[in-house]
Amino acid sequence: MSIKPFPHIGSIRSLTVPLPGFPALICSNMFVLGSGPITLIDTAPKFPGSLLTLERQLHEIGFDWSDVDRIIITHGHIDHFGLVGQIRRASGHAIPCYVHHDDLWKLSGDFLKSGMWSEDADAFYAKIGMPEQTVAQMKRRSHFFKNLCDPVDDAIPMKDGDIFEGSGFDLQIIHTPGHSPGCCCLYERQHNILFSGDHLLKHITPNPFHEVNRSRLKDPSYKSLKAYMESLEKLEHLNVSFVFPAHGEYITDLESLIAGYRTHHEKRTEEIRQTLKKGVRSIYGLMTDVFPGIEESEAFLAVSEIIVHLELLIEAGNAELVEKGPPELFQAS
Repeated sequence: MSIKPFPHIGSIRSLTVPLPGFPALICSNMFVLGSGPITLIDTAPKFPGSLLTLERQLHEIGFDWSDVDRIIITHGHIDHFGLVGQIRRASGHAIPCYVHHDDLWKLSGDFLKSGMWSEDADAFYAKIGMPEQTVAQMKRRSHFFKNLCDPVDDAIPMKDGDIFEGSGFDLQIIHTPGHSPGCCCLYERQHNILFSGDHLLKHITPNPFHEVNRSRLKDPSYKSLKAYMESLEKLEHLNVSFVFPAHGEYITDLESLIAGYRTHHEKRTEEIRQTLKKGVRSIYGLMTDVFPGIEESEAFLAVSEIIVHLELLIEAGNAELVEKGPPELFQAS
């Protein structure tokens, strides 16, 4: 699937690279800001050939990796920081890399060397009632994904409200947790462009991932969908002409997009509530009811969506835990 080219606005340009094996995401978008030196927003994952593909596009707009003097990462998922190490080496000089404090651990060698798997993960998959063969598949995928990035142990923490300036741009950091605890949007105030990372996407509804590694969270009670819906409210007052996401096409109607997200999540929450009314379910059992025929490779995404909506149902008093297990069992209240 091809996408419309991003508009060239002032000193802001886009770079795009395919994502083989991830058709739902279409592509990875990186953004180049400034007239030299330049700031990068996000990087693609470390697929073979990705760096050269992006390098050719960078040359077409008159720059080289040596012109990069800053990288800002919207959040700590590997398809957003995977190429940081290679870009740094290609530049020939030190490039500071920024990410929100709450996602620093996701970039760390300590986390990545484990294959992004932990005792938290073992306990999580037992708790939800996922079959052992599916858990084994999840573990293999997790260990594969670590090959798509290099650790960034010296990332600099940023926070809500921080400002990054350069020639032809003025960025304000807006902390928008939900998809990830440290997820941020970047608001370019001169041209009213919102760089949304994975918080806003045109072609799919972003997944507020359930955070499996609870022991690493600043707030172990963090509820990703609740945080995500609150984060949407932070963006509604902004004067936005364009939303530039990390995947797929740019967006011109922020208000309609957010309204569509709210409708989607309201419907999903009600669907899960109605399913629980049919009887006691484990989380994995809910997943098979709500997403029949789901492919094994998509099991975590589906389970995550069940959990984040179930958390809201429990908070509202519409569902309850009836057996700690493992696996945990739930019913409608």
